[in-house]
Amino acid sequence: MRGRNRGLAQLTLYIAVLASLAYMGGGIALIASSQSFGVFPEPGPLRYGMATLLLIYGIFRAYRAYQRFQGHD
Repeated sequence: MRGRNRGLAQLTLYIAVLASLAYMGGGIALIASSQSFGVFPEPGPLRYGMATLLLIYGIFRAYRAYQRFQGHD
């Protein structure tokens, strides 16, 4: 039963890493994309503020996943 819990913990860790990459990618996409396609806000302070928040949150999640990885060994 212990092996199953370890596998589940590792899966959760991988999902956390993928989520952090998705948040950072979303922030970069908001900054880098020139067209909004009616989905993203128009270029301006709101758009760059949202992109910055996404990047910061993605970095925070990556740091937390790294901490969990270090403690997992």
